[in-house]
Amino acid sequence: MPRPITFLLAALSAAALPVLAAAAEPVRLTLEADTVVNPIDVKVYGHFLEHIYHSVNGGLWGEMVWNRSFEQASAGGGQWRVDNGEVVQTSPAADVRLPFGDPAWRDYEFSLEAQKTASAEGFLVLFRVAGDEDFYWVNLGGWGNKRHAIERGRKDEGRHRPVGPAADGAIRQGTWYAIRVRCEGRHIQVFLDGKPLIDFTDDAKGHAAGRVGVGTWATRARFRNLKVTSLDGKVLFEGLPGDLAQPSPAKFWEAYGQGAVAMGGQDALNGDLCQRIASEGGEAGIQQTPLCVRRGDACAGSLWVRGEAPGGLVIRLRDGDTTLAEQTLPAPTGEWQERAIRLEPKASAENATLQVGVRGKGAVWLDQVSLMPESARAAGGFRPDLLKAIADLRPPIIRWPGGCFASAYRWKDGIGPQHRRGKYPREIWDDVDVNSFGTDEFIAMCRKVRAEPLIVVNIGTPRWNGDVPREDFIREVQAWIQYANGPADSEWGKVRAANGHPEPYGVAYWEVDNETWHMGAEAYAEAVRAFVPKMKEIDPSIRIAACGSGGYGDNVRGLEWNRTIIERCADLIDYLSIHHYERPDNFADGPRAYEEFFLKTAEMIAQSKNPKVKIYVSEWNAQTTDWRTGLYAGGLLNAFERCGDVLEIGGPALFLRHVSASRWDNAFINFDHRTWFPAPNYVVMKLWRDHYAPERIAMTGDAGPLNAVAARAAGRDITWVATGADRAIVWKAVNPTAEAVAVELTVAGRFQVNGAVMQQVAPGALAARNTLEAPGAVKPAAAEAKIDGQTVRVTLPPLSAAVVTILAR
Repeated sequence: MPRPITFLLAALSAAALPVLAAAAEPVRLTLEADTVVNPIDVKVYGHFLEHIYHSVNGGLWGEMVWNRSFEQASAGGGQWRVDNGEVVQTSPAADVRLPFGDPAWRDYEFSLEAQKTASAEGFLVLFRVAGDEDFYWVNLGGWGNKRHAIERGRKDEGRHRPVGPAADGAIRQGTWYAIRVRCEGRHIQVFLDGKPLIDFTDDAKGHAAGRVGVGTWATRARFRNLKVTSLDGKVLFEGLPGDLAQPSPAKFWEAYGQGAVAMGGQDALNGDLCQRIASEGGEAGIQQTPLCVRRGDACAGSLWVRGEAPGGLVIRLRDGDTTLAEQTLPAPTGEWQERAIRLEPKASAENATLQVGVRGKGAVWLDQVSLMPESARAAGGFRPDLLKAIADLRPPIIRWPGGCFASAYRWKDGIGPQHRRGKYPREIWDDVDVNSFGTDEFIAMCRKVRAEPLIVVNIGTPRWNGDVPREDFIREVQAWIQYANGPADSEWGKVRAANGHPEPYGVAYWEVDNETWHMGAEAYAEAVRAFVPKMKEIDPSIRIAACGSGGYGDNVRGLEWNRTIIERCADLIDYLSIHHYERPDNFADGPRAYEEFFLKTAEMIAQSKNPKVKIYVSEWNAQTTDWRTGLYAGGLLNAFERCGDVLEIGGPALFLRHVSASRWDNAFINFDHRTWFPAPNYVVMKLWRDHYAPERIAMTGDAGPLNAVAARAAGRDITWVATGADRAIVWKAVNPTAEAVAVELTVAGRFQVNGAVMQQVAPGALAARNTLEAPGAVKPAAAEAKIDGQTVRVTLPPLSAAVVTILAR
C-alpha cells in the first residue's frame, strides 16, 4: 500500500484544526469515481468586467486623476450650467438629477418651465426628495416619449417605479412647457400648461417632505422660472439652484488660491468641456484629493493647456502643508500644447493632493490632466494590486465592456493616443468615462491574466443611441471585429497595427448587445438575424452569444423570451446569455430555483434547430457583500457544475467597484485609491476555482440540506494539490443551515483513497464581511478530514462553504 500523502501545511498542526460535533445522523454519500455524469467547462468560472462605478476609469486602469478630461460637472450629475438665466443640461445620460431646496419642505407648489432641446425622451420634475433613493418625480415624456407618470423611489423597494395613474403624451423638442406640481399631505397634483394632468393620493409609504429638483432621462433640456411656494402663498425659493449660481470646477476638483475657475466648451481638446483658471495674481488653480503616492514610485504624465500665463504653471503633490513634489511648466500659448509631468514624491502619502495652478496674472484652459505611477506603467498601465486581484481568480474568460455600458459604447472612441480618445456619450454609474481603457487595453489585460476575451457589441438600440440607421452599427461592429481579428493589411487591421499591435488578437467570443428586453423578443431576434451573418462575413470562426432572459420566471423576460430567441435564432448562435440577480436572503433556495430554470431552457434548446447551443450565465450574483453572497456563490457554482452538459460559461457582476459607489454593493473586488478587499463571493469563487475538476461524477445518497457536487481530475488537472498525487476527487458543498452537518463520503470504484484535505469558509454569521480595514475577516481555513479506508469523514460548520479533496496515486 503506498504511503499516505501529507496534505496540510507543515506549520499547521492537527491540534489547530476545528473539531465540530453534529447532533443529527451524518449525511452519507457515495462518490462513484468511475461514473462520469457530465463535463464541466472551466469557463463556468469566467468573469465580467463592466465600466461601472470606477471599476476601470479610476480603478483597474492606473490613471490617478479622476475626471481628467473635465467632462463631468460637479452639480447633480450630467452637464449642468447656467445660460441667460436658464438652467441647461447637455448630457444625454439616463437618470440625471439636480435636487435643491430645503429637505424640511412639506406642503408646497413647485412651478417651472421646461424645454427639450435634443434626444429621445422628455424631462423629470422632482419633489419631496428625501434622498438619492427616496423621492418622487414626474416623468414627462418617458417610456420612449409615449406617456407621463409619477414615479416613486424608496430605498426599501429598490428601483423607482410608477405610482398612480399615467397619461398618454409626448414632449416636443423646442417647445416650452409650463409645469406645476402641488403637494398637500398625501395628495399630489400635476398640471401641464395650466391643465390638470395627474391627480393622485399616495398610500402610507409616500414621502411627507423633501426638496425639489429638475432632471432628464436620455435627454438634453433647459429649465427656467423655477419657483417654490407654500400653500399659503409664501415664496420658499425663486431663482437658480445654489450649486449653479456661481461657476465651479469640474467634479472631483476644487478651486484654491485667489482667482476664478469655470467649466466651458470653448474649443475643448477632445470632448465637450475643458477647465478654465483665471488668476488675478499670486497663484490660483484647481486641486484634487485623495491620491495615494509612494516614495520611490514616481508619477508621470502630462496635461494640455492653452491661454496666457506669463508666469507659467505649477503642478505639485502635497500632503497637508507639506510639498511632496513640485514642477514648474513653461508659459502656454494660444494653441493647445502638451506639457510633460514627472513628480517624484519625497515621502509616501495615502491622501495626497494634486494641484495645478497659474502663477501670477493669467488665464488658461486645461484639458487631459493625466498622471500614472511608474508601478502601474510597469504593469502595462494597470493598477498592480487590482490586476493581481483579478489574476488570482484565474478567470478563463472575461466579458467586456458591459452590461448597459456596452449598449452606448462606441469602440472607436477607445483606441489610439489617449488625448485623442472621445468620451463615453453618457454619464452613467457615477462617471463620464474618458475611454482610457479600450479594446487594446482590454486585450492586454486578458493576456496578462491568461483569460479569453469576450466582447459585447452595440447594435444601436434607439433607447441608448437615438435614431441612427441600423446599417451604421452593422458596419461599426464589422469594423470592430476586423480591428480585433483582421490581418495587418486589412482596413482596420492597419489601424490596429498603427496602434502598436500588428498581430491579430483572435477574439473568438462576441455577444450581440446586452439586456435588450426593452426591444421585445421578436425585434431583438430580427436584429440578431441582421447582425450575425454580417459579423461572420468578417470572421466566420467567431462564436456568438445572444441576449437571453433576465430572472427565471415564465414571462416576457424569462422562459418566454428564451423560447422566442431559441426558435428564431438558434441556427445563428452558440450561446444564450442569461442574467439573474438574487435577493440576499434567498442564498439557500435561489441556486436550486435557477438550476431548474437552466434545465427548462436546456429542454427548449434540445428541441431547437441547433441543440448544440449552450447556456451562458453572463450576469449573476446576490445583491450584498456580506456572507450571504458567499453562500449563494458556492451554491450557484455547484449548479453550474451539475449542469455542465448544457451550461458552458459564467460571469458574475459586479467585478470591481470603488467603495464610493452610490449603489450595487455586491462586487467581488472592492477598492479605494489605496487598497482593496475581497467580498465573500470572491473568497468562495476563488476557493472553488482553485479546486476545479473537469468531470462531474455520480453521487448517490441523500445530501440533506447541503448543496453539493463531486468531480474528478487527473494528471495536470490536479496541479493545485500536493505533489505525488495523480488522481483526485473534489467534493464541494454549501451548508446554508444554522446547524453543523456531519458527512461521510465513501469512494466507490477504481480509486484507492490515500489522503484527504478540507478547506472551509465559516465566518459564523450571515452579516460577516470583509472591509478595507479588515480584508481577511472572511477567508478559507483548513479543517479536519478523517480517513477510514475508503470513507472520509468531515463536519461542515453552520452557514459554511467547503471543499474536500480526496487523493489517490
